[in-house]
Amino acid sequence: MKTKVAFWLVPAVEDRAFFQEMIDTLAHEYDAPAFVPHVTIYFGECQPDESPTSLVEEAIQGVKSFSLAVDRLLYTDQFTKTLFVQFQPNSVLTQISETLRHSLGQPSDFVLNPHLSLIYKQMSEETQKYLVTSITLPKSEVFFNEVQAILAPNKTQTREDVESWKVLYKTQLDNS
Repeated sequence: MKTKVAFWLVPAVEDRAFFQEMIDTLAHEYDAPAFVPHVTIYFGECQPDESPTSLVEEAIQGVKSFSLAVDRLLYTDQFTKTLFVQFQPNSVLTQISETLRHSLGQPSDFVLNPHLSLIYKQMSEETQKYLVTSITLPKSEVFFNEVQAILAPNKTQTREDVESWKVLYKTQLDNS
């Protein structure tokens, strides 16, 4: 059976705590699902003989913890990009994403666009504009040190889809 897997880059402890609190607060205030703060590195289909664990280990071999530079806060009408932190392109992240793409038997049409969503919810543009102007990020870079493989539905469009995510594997990047 083929499995849809999302590969995530997860912030290190201090940054993760900040974003988790923001995600949880927004989820509570706007009746939206809470989720782990993450940047999607790649999303695609794993064949039965393809192990998400092996794919991650191969993709991050020799990769040390790294940071992404914040570009700005943005919003769209897309459920998974309701309100998000857009990051600048990063060569290490691109390398991991491309290694995953080339390691899969049937690569997807996933396009890397490094961002960290803060809420998944259909909202009015007025509310989104308000949130973008009212949120202040404390740092211009976010430090990442964990990669996760997540069992995910084909598309994430509802609270139920978000709540159905399951961690298949997680590992720390080298800190040295």
